[in-house]
Amino acid sequence: MTATTFGKVLSGLFGLREPVSAPAAPAPVVVGQGGRNERQVVIAGEARLFRDEGDVVVQFRPAFDYQLRDTPVGMKLVPSLEPHWAVVDEHPGPLRDAIAAAIKAAASPVAREREAAEAERPRAPVQVKAATTPVVIENAAPALAPSTKASGPHRTERPHYGVITEWGEREFPDGKRPGKTYESFCLTLENRGQTRLLQGEGLRDAIAETHCLIGDRVEVRRLGKTKVPAVNSRGEPILDGTGAQVLWDKWLWSIKKKS
Repeated sequence: MTATTFGKVLSGLFGLREPVSAPAAPAPVVVGQGGRNERQVVIAGEARLFRDEGDVVVQFRPAFDYQLRDTPVGMKLVPSLEPHWAVVDEHPGPLRDAIAAAIKAAASPVAREREAAEAERPRAPVQVKAATTPVVIENAAPALAPSTKASGPHRTERPHYGVITEWGEREFPDGKRPGKTYESFCLTLENRGQTRLLQGEGLRDAIAETHCLIGDRVEVRRLGKTKVPAVNSRGEPILDGTGAQVLWDKWLWSIKKKS
């Protein structure tokens, strides 16, 4: 009888079993890598990441870990140099609905009450013109661009009037890079047979504050520029050679509903 057979006999007699190796732990899920199920947007001036997990959409925001370190002025809580994506909320339904819900949640309670009152008021049906109407594109450049020069004082430009037909991300040809395109958030207005596209990430904030609806007749005005922290596609801050935060220019907008 071989040693292997003898060992099996003893195992059967005394109830001994060979050790079973534990299953390997699943690899951790890394978010913010630009996957097909991820979408990054800016809401109320803060980068947000939405990840579609199939049965639910998870919303993240940048967060910094703090470590207790010894400094020349004593022990201090010092934030890490790079943020990580922290879970904020979970939304049922498709990705588009989750982003819309997050934009609405960022608005003030007063704005939400105003939107509810507007929704209860009966509206006349809105007829959208055919796509053959002329289209005018305002701000034919990326909404956020690095700027090394200090922005001048805010100046109010001429307003734009019309009925809101749609808003969202659209792809435009890049005039600075022939053959290339870029994505920008835009608001589409229809007025007197003319379609006008207004571009700018700041339009998201103005829409959330006013709680506009498709079919609203509005006055849209570009107010001026403000400085916002620059972040890359993963939501990480962009620093210059000295380690200081890089700032980008962002256009501010106002939207007023017209009766």
